[in-house]
Amino acid sequence: MKKLFFVLILALSAVVANAQQLAGEVDTVYTVHFINQDMFKEVIADWSAREWTMKGERPVVVDFYADWCKPCKRLEPILRDLAHHYQGTVDFYRINVDKNPDIASVFQIRSIPYLLICPINGEPKEVVGLYPMQEYIRVINIAIGR
Repeated sequence: MKKLFFVLILALSAVVANAQQLAGEVDTVYTVHFINQDMFKEVIADWSAREWTMKGERPVVVDFYADWCKPCKRLEPILRDLAHHYQGTVDFYRINVDKNPDIASVFQIRSIPYLLICPINGEPKEVVGLYPMQEYIRVINIAIGR
């Protein structure tokens, strides 16, 4: 009986470890990363510079949000779905405007949710408000030249 219990525990542990590993692999592909204004400068572009130059190798979508914003909360699962839709071709980030007022001021963000779509070449495009996922796909495709 003890052996059976031990084997059952080992089998269950293996299943849980495998599920965690799979979840980790999926998470790295479809993640919407939370960053701050300093990380934005390091990963995306120097928002305080006069000339916009992307640092990454892929287009980027940045969601400017606030914890108190109900439309921002409704956008969160849409962003995860968009990250899944654009898996490995577009990177997705979120920045809290209340905690990062300098970058929010530079982009003159007056209403949220505010998405900044940054193609590799060219100027960023903006989308203000909450829309169905297909509208975001349409706008992102136009902005990144798909």
